[in-house]
Amino acid sequence: MKDKLKELHQKARLARDPFAAEAYGAALASIQESEVRENREFDEAKQLQIVEKEVGKFKESSEFFSKAGRAEKANDLQQCAELLMGLLPAKLNELTYPDLVAKAIVDTGASNMKEMGTVMAALKKEHGTSLDMKVASQQVKSALS
Repeated sequence: MKDKLKELHQKARLARDPFAAEAYGAALASIQESEVRENREFDEAKQLQIVEKEVGKFKESSEFFSKAGRAEKANDLQQCAELLMGLLPAKLNELTYPDLVAKAIVDTGASNMKEMGTVMAALKKEHGTSLDMKVASQQVKSALS
């Protein structure tokens, strides 16, 4: 992911595309900063998590600018978020979550809310970044309560 971001960032800068340069540059900088902070190279899954967080940051900033009446800046940030989302693997369909959660509960033997963390860890391990943790969390809570 990091090599792909470097390449895309360089192409965006050469093409003088400010949105792509900002999006790819921010994601790349975030990965590099985190690697330096932890003093290790990240694997692909960790890099994808960081890019996903950058998407969230761009979306959140876009919402705040929109609420503040700065629609142009909000659109710019939304465009950056969309560019980064194009690099991420597709999310699972929400209709599949009940079955996934039921399988994870059976596999872990969870029977109450105290074991929710175990179920969530199993789901994350099996499905990685394609899992929407917010939706999964809601489904696990309703299944265990």
